[in-house]
Amino acid sequence: MAWLFRSFIFSIALAMDCLALSVADGLTIEGLKEKKWRIFFIAAIFALFQGLFPLIGYLLGTAFSQWIDRFDHWIAFGLLLLIGGKMLFEGIRGVVKPEKARPKQFRYGSILLQGVADSLDAFAIGITVSANIQSTAEWQNYVCFGIIALITFGISLLGLFAGGWINKLLKGRYSVTEIIGGSILVMLAIVLLLEGLHIISW
Repeated sequence: MAWLFRSFIFSIALAMDCLALSVADGLTIEGLKEKKWRIFFIAAIFALFQGLFPLIGYLLGTAFSQWIDRFDHWIAFGLLLLIGGKMLFEGIRGVVKPEKARPKQFRYGSILLQGVADSLDAFAIGITVSANIQSTAEWQNYVCFGIIALITFGISLLGLFAGGWINKLLKGRYSVTEIIGGSILVMLAIVLLLEGLHIISW
């Protein structure tokens, strides 16, 4: 059962990007406390893509995943930089012009875009999952993909609630939360790019 333990450890490591992303969302999106189903929806979307993309990479094979691996970090970097940069801009504008400070609205499209952007690098992971968990049977790989999704869901929930708690401490200062959330996304974008370029590794 060592492969199962390694699957859990592997999944926790993969979910750390989603933790950062969910904290940013918990900080900045209005109405999560009042409509808690949104919290579970966001966590489910992150979990879906984090589990689905490695599965697709695994099924498509080495050649396609290696091709994706050349570009995924650049796409993720661009998308998260765009989302985070916009949040930063709006937060700074809200500090300079408080009358323009507005909370971030919950939007399905934005959540889906975040889920895709943060999980793009997981395509290539599908190829290496057997080596990472040292599986001896094909079905163990599929179990691992399910564990990745479940762990991501749980960690994303923690991040969303933590973000909401920090927002409460800041007493709903939208400009400040936008700056913090935007900074988190920009840093996440840079980390994903550096990982994709093999400049850093965890």
